[in-house]
Amino acid sequence: MRNILKQYFGFDTFRPRQEEIIGSVLAGNNTLGILPTGSGKSICFQVPGLKHTGLTLVISPLISLMRDQVESLNSQGIPAAYLNSTLKKKEIDSLMTNLERGDYQFLYVAPERFNSEAFRNLIMRLDVPLVAFDEAHCISKWGHDFRPSYQSIIPVLKKLLPEAVTIGLTATATLEVQENIQELLGIDTDNVFTTSVARENLHLSVNRTYQREQFILSYIEDHPGEAGIIYAATRAEVEKISLFLADNGVDNVIYHGGLGKEERNANQREFVSGGRRIAVATNAFGMGIDKPDIRFIIHHNLPGDVESYYQEIGRAGRDGRVSECILLSSPRDVNLHQFFIDRSSSSDQYKDHMRAKLDRMIQYNRTSKCLSSFITKYFDPDEYVEECLTCSNCRDEGRDYDMTPEGAEVTKLIKECTLPLTREQTIQILRGEMSENVTSHSLEELASFGNMESYLTGEISHVLDELILRGYLHIEEEHLYTVQKSEAVLGGDARLMTVPFRKHFNEKVDISTASSPNELLFGKLADTRERLADKYGVSQEDIFTDATLREFAKKMPRSKQDMVNIQGVGNYKLKHYCPHFLETIEAHREGIFVTE
Repeated sequence: MRNILKQYFGFDTFRPRQEEIIGSVLAGNNTLGILPTGSGKSICFQVPGLKHTGLTLVISPLISLMRDQVESLNSQGIPAAYLNSTLKKKEIDSLMTNLERGDYQFLYVAPERFNSEAFRNLIMRLDVPLVAFDEAHCISKWGHDFRPSYQSIIPVLKKLLPEAVTIGLTATATLEVQENIQELLGIDTDNVFTTSVARENLHLSVNRTYQREQFILSYIEDHPGEAGIIYAATRAEVEKISLFLADNGVDNVIYHGGLGKEERNANQREFVSGGRRIAVATNAFGMGIDKPDIRFIIHHNLPGDVESYYQEIGRAGRDGRVSECILLSSPRDVNLHQFFIDRSSSSDQYKDHMRAKLDRMIQYNRTSKCLSSFITKYFDPDEYVEECLTCSNCRDEGRDYDMTPEGAEVTKLIKECTLPLTREQTIQILRGEMSENVTSHSLEELASFGNMESYLTGEISHVLDELILRGYLHIEEEHLYTVQKSEAVLGGDARLMTVPFRKHFNEKVDISTASSPNELLFGKLADTRERLADKYGVSQEDIFTDATLREFAKKMPRSKQDMVNIQGVGNYKLKHYCPHFLETIEAHREGIFVTE
């Protein structure tokens, strides 16, 4: 493997997880690699493809992506070709003849190519030991860039090439998307390889200015000679920003779906080659852009989900140098996304899913916590994180409230309790609540019980978030743990500054809060979800997420009308699933657990 890496690509060593992914593929395992943008995903199928005899078939979502990768392979003496709608019939006929002759080691195709019976017949006659799905998140209906054609060809490929090994590669996959890809491609968990999505050279910022165009102009003028992309939500916004910049002496190119193919390609080449250093574009621009020196990404509008945002900022700093990623937004952006979701022809279930994703993007835009940690936890809730110290929130001068005493109190409880605690139990213990979560484990006997009884639930939750996202506590599978760094809090060596968050410093709360879920009820609701998933043949997350079940456990709704106000409940789920959960909640109230 290393000889191939050196001979064809000029590298002496593999980047993190590349060698493990390649080894898994060469061992004959269907494999999934989730690696950040710029971390060398293509190497993971190109090295096995060069080691194998026969043809590696690469399913790719974008014509420009195919072209760039094929040109790169050919420049290194590797015979590769692409087959897409840009080729004329004569070129396609010639290419298929060359394929039959065995002239290529790599063939890049779009999923739609499998609609051709002639192509399917040809593929069956060829030696194809490896099939690679580039940008594999496009396979999953829960991915931010789902393409039904990507998913629909999976059974076709299994029929045409039953012996071929499959590899999927992507930079953006939540656990939900990862599991969906595994199921569709038949990938065991042992053959899933991931690295952290955190990229230390990307400095993240949220700027709430109302003068967005002026901010963009000033930023460009303050960074002369630097290349950057301005993302806008609509074609009209792209045209408006481009004209504003041009009127103020900033040369730029635009890119959106309303331009002709030749103009789009010409503008892309102009930007990538360095002829123009500023591109103003919709999210149609960027996938597969091979320009390592993009120094900044500015979003004029709020993206619809964190995955899209991460994919787009991932185009900056691929040379490893520091680059800035700045999010601007307007309240109107949220309304626009909600309008697009409501007008979509998708199912109610999918619309609910997209609304939940939009909510998380809004949370990112509003949070006072570390932005880098927020994104990392979004993709992997169990990953240990530490504050980046470079994002706009970490550097915020408004973090002038000393929460060191509160941090020490929370950390002491987690360290001293022999039972792993959820964040909900932690809050209830510190507030002195005699809830079922607490009394069923005799947690009211702990020395810390009631030590923060004057604090609101949200205030202790804020302290917990700060401790987790700064690395002073670790949360895994929803349970809290101390780490080595925790000792600095307990020993008084760490000073924890945050934004002011206390609202009622002297309030004593005598009643149990309704904002922490009942863990016993949550378990019963999870059992109900599991039975329904088996009954309807869907995944448990398709029914309700853990977050929604916890809201049920907190609020214990009595009717559909109560449920419809809870995030994650749409019309489809209200009709088909909610009656079962209402039964479970009512039975819990009565002290009986109903089984079907």
